Amino acid sequence: MKPFSDSINVLILDDQHRVLFDNIERLKQAMLGGQAAAEVPLLLLNLVRFADYHFPTEERLMDTYKYPLRDIHAIEHRVLGMHLRKMSHLIRHDDKTVALQLMDLLTHWLENHIRTWDARLGEYLNAYGVE
Repeated sequence: MKPFSDSINVLILDDQHRVLFDNIERLKQAMLGGQAAAEVPLLLLNLVRFADYHFPTEERLMDTYKYPLRDIHAIEHRVLGMHLRKMSHLIRHDDKTVALQLMDLLTHWLENHIRTWDARLGEYLNAYGVE
């Protein structure tokens, strides 16, 4: 499969990241169409499920290849999980700002985690022949 613009050149992680990118796009379209309130609960559920299978995948790779930044990278994962669960709580309590908070969080995550932390991990894994 051909790398895409936010590829870290590790196929299994890139495939999983696409799920995140698809959900970001769904949220963006829902917000533009005035449907964010209806879409956010399902998007949050999708994102929590994504985190529940994606983060352990990354962390197993980090463990297997003895990635030196594993612990701090894993903390980043825990922080996002906490934010997603907090937003799930807010949506259940009818907080009307969750869509905006979620978009801010996901944009920040894309810019600061995937393009920085995951990119470093990808380079490290690529040096060990992981593609």
